[in-house]
Amino acid sequence: MKYCGLLFSPSVQLYQMSKKENRSTGYSTLLFFVLMTICHVVNAQRKDSITVDLNRNEFAKGDSINIEVNFPDYRTVANAATVQLWIENTKTGTRWKFRYPLINGYLNAKLKVDSNIQDGIYAFNFLLQKRFFTLKGHAVNAGKKDNQLNYVIISKSKQTLLNKVPLDEKKSFLLRNLLFQDSAFIIFSKPGHKNNDLLIDIKTPLDSAFEPIASCTKFIVVGKAADGAIEQRDTASYVFNTGNTRYKIILPEVVIKTKSNKKLEDFEKENVSGNFLGEDAIVFDGLNSDEIANAPDLYFYLSTRIGGLQLITDNETGNRSFTWRGQPTDLYLNEIKLDTETPFWINPSDIAMIKIFRPGTVLSSDAGAGGAIAIYTKTGEYKQATNRNYSFYILGYTGLESTWK
Repeated sequence: MKYCGLLFSPSVQLYQMSKKENRSTGYSTLLFFVLMTICHVVNAQRKDSITVDLNRNEFAKGDSINIEVNFPDYRTVANAATVQLWIENTKTGTRWKFRYPLINGYLNAKLKVDSNIQDGIYAFNFLLQKRFFTLKGHAVNAGKKDNQLNYVIISKSKQTLLNKVPLDEKKSFLLRNLLFQDSAFIIFSKPGHKNNDLLIDIKTPLDSAFEPIASCTKFIVVGKAADGAIEQRDTASYVFNTGNTRYKIILPEVVIKTKSNKKLEDFEKENVSGNFLGEDAIVFDGLNSDEIANAPDLYFYLSTRIGGLQLITDNETGNRSFTWRGQPTDLYLNEIKLDTETPFWINPSDIAMIKIFRPGTVLSSDAGAGGAIAIYTKTGEYKQATNRNYSFYILGYTGLESTWK
C-alpha cells in the first residue's frame, strides 16, 4: 500500500490512498443488519446492484447492528467509492446520516444502538456514491511565484499526515483519496514563510448533491413495534426521498450562545473540555489582548513568558520543541496532540487562548512528564475579519465501530 507523506501501521485511520488498494484497507472492520429489502441500481445500464446483509432484523438498545455491503461491479466505478447510510424513522421521518469508505466493492461495519433511540421501525437506506473523499482548494492570495503549498492533517486519532500539494496556473489545488475517521484539522502554509497569511477556499465534491448510482433499503425494528415484527403493511408505502443528498463535510464554526462581554470565559465554555478545564493552568488571552498577536512567533512568545520552559531546536530538521525540567513538553492544538515533528503553521494573531499545564499534569493516557501547552485557534464569531483562512475542521468517514444515537 502506498502512503503519502508518512507510513502508518495498519491500525491507523488516516492516510492518502493510492489508486490501487488491497481489499483489506487497515481501516478497522465494521458489520451491520436487515429485514425486508429494496435494492436497485439507478443507472439502468448497470446490471449489478449493491447487496447489503444485516445480522438480523430486530434489535434492542445496546445491541450491535452488523453490516456487510458488496458491490461486485465496482471496477466500472472506481476501486474506492463511498457508501452513505441514511437511517430514517418510518413514522416520524427523523434522519441520521453516516458515511463509510467502500474499498474494492466491499464494506464491513458495526453500529451500536444507543439507549436514546426510540422503539420503532427504521429504514436503512444505503446510497452508493462513486466519489471518494477529495478536497478541492484555491489559494486566493498566492503570489505568481507560489507553485505549491504545505499541508498537515491532524486527526482525532492523533495521527498526522504531512505533505505538499502543487498549485496550478489558477492557484488551485486538489487532494485526492483521503481516508480518515471522524474529523480532522487541516492547516495550509506557504513553503519558507515564517508567518502564515494564506487565504484559502476549500470544498469537496463529496459535499455536493449527488445521484446515487446504486441504492438499497432495509428495514429493522428497535424494541417493540408492530407486534414485534415488521409486516408488509408497515413498509410497503415507504418511499425514501433522495431529493436532498447533500452531506455537509466542512464542520460548522462555533456559534456563540451567550451575550457576555467576558470573551475568554465564553470561549472556554464553548471550546475547552475534559482535563483541559484544569483551573490550575496558566492562561494567556488572545481575544482581549494583542500581546500574543504581536509576538514574532509562538515559540519565541512562550519561551520568554514561562519560567523553566526551554526551547529546543533540531539542527538537522529545524524543528522546534519545548522541554520543562528536562522532560519533553506536550503540545496540543485545539485539544489534538501534535507530534514533535509536526510543524506549527498557526499565525500568533489567530490564537484565541493558550493554556499552560505544569509538569505532573496528566491530560491524556500518553502524557509526557514535561507539562503541556494547549493552543486554541479563533473560530466562529471569535474570528475577526482580518484573520486569515488557512485552517479548517473537516469531517471524514464514520468509524467502522460506531454508535447510532
